[in-house]
Formats: sequence, structure tokens, C-alpha cells
Amino acid sequence: MRGVAILLVLGQHAMTRPLIDGFVGVTVFFCLSGYLVTTLLVRELDSGAIDVRAFYRRRVARLYPGLLTVVAVTTVVLLLHRHHLRAGLFHRHHLSVGQILAPAGAAVTYTTGLFDWAGRPFATYDWFNYTWSLAVEEQFYLLWPFALIWGYRRSPRVFAALTAAFLASTVALNLHLAVSQHVKYDPHEYFGSDTNALPILAGSLLAVVIVNGWLSRTLRVVAAFALPAVVLLPVLAHHDDTYRPSWVIVAGTALAMVTLVGIVVRPRSLAGRMLASAPMRWLGERSYSIYLWNVLLRIAVISWLGHTPVGDLVWIAGVVVLGEASFRFVERPLRAKLSGRPRVSDSPFLDPAGAAPLPG
Repeated sequence: MRGVAILLVLGQHAMTRPLIDGFVGVTVFFCLSGYLVTTLLVRELDSGAIDVRAFYRRRVARLYPGLLTVVAVTTVVLLLHRHHLRAGLFHRHHLSVGQILAPAGAAVTYTTGLFDWAGRPFATYDWFNYTWSLAVEEQFYLLWPFALIWGYRRSPRVFAALTAAFLASTVALNLHLAVSQHVKYDPHEYFGSDTNALPILAGSLLAVVIVNGWLSRTLRVVAAFALPAVVLLPVLAHHDDTYRPSWVIVAGTALAMVTLVGIVVRPRSLAGRMLASAPMRWLGERSYSIYLWNVLLRIAVISWLGHTPVGDLVWIAGVVVLGEASFRFVERPLRAKLSGRPRVSDSPFLDPAGAAPLPG
């Protein structure tokens, strides 16, 4: 599923724009992240207690090596060439040092989305703005382990009911925003932690249901539609409505959930076997690395080759090479060192934009 998500992200970021602006891929990452992280935490609770310190240590080990590397490289590029670069792709004035360091700091502290949501997107826009998805996800996980400790331990069924109620409220919020306004890239709809909580909550609730063995008949029925859901994800991305991103969040969450149910409940189905193929697994393992590097390289390629098919090919080749190098020589070795074990099991989305991710 990470492979599917990063392909959607790349399709939406490509120079020739085969898919429309939006974040269907990020929504898929969010759903998967909620499912994976909550499955791990619930299993910890069922076997004793959640080691919150170890949980956050593993997340830092998984997320920070790649993120810090990309932010550092981007910052150096901007500082060296700030008098010759436009602020992102939108403004014509030169970048100040503050316009570079402020969003870089927000990127590594997971606060990009809060600034964007407040209607103050950073002047550098494209250079660091993709980290909004990582911010949304990590803000969620600042609270979620404690919610599980407080609520799930007391009564899994009551906790699931409360989660479903919160999920319903996020659906209602997104539908309200979708029908009540017509604004391109509305900061609240696009970057909001509340609007984007929908896919993470959906994945988290699914984890609670599956771990406890509830609704098995219903899930088997839903699982039969996994393949059509996978096919419809790029269709949704192609017809993405940038004036009503809340519709995209709701529809993308529904399709991602059906896909996720299908590959979990019926892993030997056609959809399950397709997504478990070697190329998709390879791509999924490197999806976070590719997500982090794709924007910096995209801006560079656009400045050299413009919005052309050749630019697409150069960009894809570049992000694959950079993603592999980052995964092999930065993220994997530092993850093992920082986490204190050879492999971290709760690898993120997003991992986004970021991931985010987004992360899971």
C-alpha cells in the first residue's frame, strides 16, 4: 500500500501533471499509518503496557535521519543561492535568511501544518511545505498512545465506540466544508489537523476491530471490493477537486480503507498478491525516502527542463536514485543505531506529504 501511495504522490507532483493537485496518496499513507501504529500499540497493551518512551524513540529513529538530511541539504542550497532563486514557484522577490530558516525549523519540529492552517504559508512554499503531512501525523501520535492507555485498557468496546464517534465528527466536518465553500487550497481543509484526522482515525479504528476479531463477516464482504478500490484511487486523483479537498479526504479514506481491509483479510486475493509483489514491496520500503526527496528534485528539474515529459523521466530516475541512497546509507543504518535494534517495526508513511508518513 505504501507503494500505491507514493505512486499517487508522484503522479500528482509530476511535471506533466497526469494527476491533479491534491493528496490522495497522503490520505492512503495516513490510513495505513493509523492501522499499523495502532495495531502495534494495542498488541503492546494486550501483552502488558505501552512503553511510551520506546515508542517515541522508535519514531525518532525512523523519521528523523531522512528528514534532517533533506532539510539540511535544502537549507544549504537555499542559503547559497537565495539571491538567484524565487521564493518557491510563486513569488518573485529574493529569499531572506529568515524565510529559509523559519520553515526549515518548522519542518523539523512538525509544525508546518499549523502555520499553513493558520493562513500564513511560509514564503518558500514548495521547498519545505510538503512536511505539512508529517506534522499532521506526528501531532496525532503525541496524543494517541495516551488515549489508548487511558481508554482502551478500561474497555476496548467503549473505546472503539468513542473512536467511531470522533471519526463520524471528522466525516461531518469534512462534508460540511466541502458543501459550504468553494476555495482553492483552503488552508483549513488542506492542512488542518482536524480534517486530516479522518484517515488516521479510520485506520486506527480498523486496527482495533481486527485485533479484537470483531465484524469478521462484514470485513470479508468489504474485502471482496479491494481490487476495484485500488483501481479507483488513481481515478479519484485524476479528478481531484482542488476547490473541495474535503471531498478528496472522505473519498480517498473510503477507498484506502476498502483496499486495506482487502489485503489484511484476504492477503491471497488478486489485490493482495499485486500489492505484495516484489516491485511494490521495494517501492513501499523506500516510499518515505522518495517522498522526502521528490520536491527538492522536482523544483530543480522544472528550472532545468520545464513541465515536459523529459523532465518527468529525469525526475523519476533522480528520486529513485536519491531514495535508494537515502534508505540504504542514511535511514536504515541510523534507524538501527538510534533504536537500539536491527529493525524498527513501526515504520511510518509518510511516510508524507509527509507522510507522512505520511508515517505509520
